[in-house]
Amino acid sequence: MAQGSGSRVPWSKWIVPVLAFGMLATAAHVWLNTNVLGHKDVCGGLVSTAAAEAVFPATGRISDRYGLDSRPGDALDFKCTVWSSSVLPGSADEHLLIWGSRERGDFAFTGGRWHSPATVSFFSGDVTGGVGDGQGWVLLPSSCTRSLPALIEGHAPERSDPVELARLLTDVANRAAVRAGCAGDRPMAAPRSLSAAPTQRAVSDATLCGVPGLVFPGADGGNGKATETVQERTGPTWACEVKGHATYAVTQEPKILAEIAASPGYAQQPQVAGRRVSGFDTRHVVTDCSGTPTYFSLELDRSYTSALGTPGTPTPDELFKSFLDVVGKRYGCSASTP
Repeated sequence: MAQGSGSRVPWSKWIVPVLAFGMLATAAHVWLNTNVLGHKDVCGGLVSTAAAEAVFPATGRISDRYGLDSRPGDALDFKCTVWSSSVLPGSADEHLLIWGSRERGDFAFTGGRWHSPATVSFFSGDVTGGVGDGQGWVLLPSSCTRSLPALIEGHAPERSDPVELARLLTDVANRAAVRAGCAGDRPMAAPRSLSAAPTQRAVSDATLCGVPGLVFPGADGGNGKATETVQERTGPTWACEVKGHATYAVTQEPKILAEIAASPGYAQQPQVAGRRVSGFDTRHVVTDCSGTPTYFSLELDRSYTSALGTPGTPTPDELFKSFLDVVGKRYGCSASTP
C-alpha cells in the first residue's frame, strides 16, 4: 500500500471555497470602493455620478447622503454635497459641494468666498466660467437671470482635476437650466482644456503686473519685498494680484458684461480721468474701449490700507486712475471720453 495515500485532499475540496472567497472579496471591493452598479445620478438628478467620480482624486462609492437642499420659489437656489467613500486602508471620505445661487454680475472679481481672479483659469465661448484651486463656477444662460444672474459653483477636494470640475459644473448647469425651464436652444459644451494658472513671482523693480507705469499699491519703495501673480493676456479676462496689497482685474467677456449690466445697483458713476463709467462704485466700473464695454475692478488688501497716510502711498482714487489709464491702453481705451 502506498504511503500517505489516505492523507491527500482532492483539489476540488479546496479550490471551490478559495474561488468563492475571491469572488466575494471582489464583489465587496466593487460595491464598497467603486461606483459600479451604483446610482446613475444624485442630488435629485442634477449631478451625474460618473462626472462627479471623475473629479475626485481617488475612486470611491458616490452618494449624496442627505440629498438635495433646495429653496422654495427658486429652482436655481440649492446645495448638495456629493461624497466619495471607500473602506480601503488609508483612505478617507471626500466630498464635493455643488451650489446653485445668484450673485452680482462681477462676483468673480470682488473677493468674499471667491478666489483671487489672478489664480483662476477662465474660459468662455459656449460656456463661461472659471476654475482655480479646487473651486469653480459656470454661468447659466441669461434666460435664467432673475434680477441676479444664476450660476453653478463647485468646491472640490485638493488634487482634483480642474478640467473635470469644469465639465461637471457645465453638466450640472445644463441639468439645472432644464429643471428651471430656462435652458437655451442647445446644451452648453464644457471646455476641453484650461489655461494653466500662473505662479507667484517677485515684483519687478521696473514694472508692476508686467505693466510699465502702473502705480504700486503701497508705500513708496515697498515693491522691493512684494510678490505678484499675473494672468497672461490669452483671453478676454486679465487679472493681477499683488499679494496682500491689491488685486486688479479686467474683462471684456460679453456674457459677464451682460450680467454685470443686468445686476441691481449698476448705475452711472463719477467720471474717472475724464471717462464716462458705469458700475457699482468708483472701483468696479465699465467703460467704453474702442466700442467694446470693458470692466475694471480694483480690490484693496490690508498691506495697502495699513499704509494709507504714509508718505509716498497713493490714494485709492490715484491707484484706480493709474489702473484705468495704464492698463486701459492695452484695451484701446486710452482716449478720454468728452
